[in-house]
Amino acid sequence: MLQLSYKARKLTFGYENIDRLKNIDFLIIASDLSENTKRHILKRFKGEIFVYKTKHSLGALFGKKEIGVIILLKDKLNLQIKDYFKNQ
Repeated sequence: MLQLSYKARKLTFGYENIDRLKNIDFLIIASDLSENTKRHILKRFKGEIFVYKTKHSLGALFGKKEIGVIILLKDKLNLQIKDYFKNQ
């Protein structure tokens, strides 16, 4: 479902985009993200954050080397993804 959301352009990567985007629903962060980066994210974003897999595993889902932060925008598909993470 994450790949489908990516193809629909309803998600993006990188914590530097948190300030730029207006309609963020929630974030998925890698379990091995540095503590410093986690602090920066918590200062910038007050919504729901889910921890999932490692940076390398998240990157492999999208054909990239590593991804530490996935930003999901408000969308019906992303609501289903959010429900999945809440029920884990």
